[in-house]
Amino acid sequence: SDSYTIPAGGCYGTEIELLLANKSSSGHPDERSMIFWDLSEYAGRTVLSAVIRIDVFFQCGSGSGTDTEFFAATGYWDESWSGAHVPIETSPSGEYFFLGNGWHEIEASSLVQRWLSEEIPNYGVVFRVNGVYPYTKCRSRETTSGPELVLELEDNHLEPYTWAGIKSLL
Repeated sequence: SDSYTIPAGGCYGTEIELLLANKSSSGHPDERSMIFWDLSEYAGRTVLSAVIRIDVFFQCGSGSGTDTEFFAATGYWDESWSGAHVPIETSPSGEYFFLGNGWHEIEASSLVQRWLSEEIPNYGVVFRVNGVYPYTKCRSRETTSGPELVLELEDNHLEPYTWAGIKSLL
């Protein structure tokens, strides 16, 4: 799932774009993007690498890029969300500066490990502009190049005395 929110609320889950902005004078106050991947099949696994891939297709003509922080969402949402911003943790899980169009790769191993180890529930990630910046538009999952989460996980270790372990020795 993915969507974006504005302070006044609204439902943007079926849009083909995700917006990031914080420039009230341009009519774009505190627009946040949120993304969710169902990772339940990987619960308990160890993350070696987790990279969020986002395809930017437009940045405001000023060429200044967009400085963001990303946070773990702390409450349930889906693409029919119509409230204002989704609740987030008080401290960011990381920062990323979007500069230029094309694919951007954002390191998120620590956050994803917290989800897989069930340290925190997985309600997805929220990107918020850090400071005042004109907007950046990214492709949503409703396109052929929506956000991706690329995982590299440690192999599951099979105990040799389990049936699966014995079969793996044959």
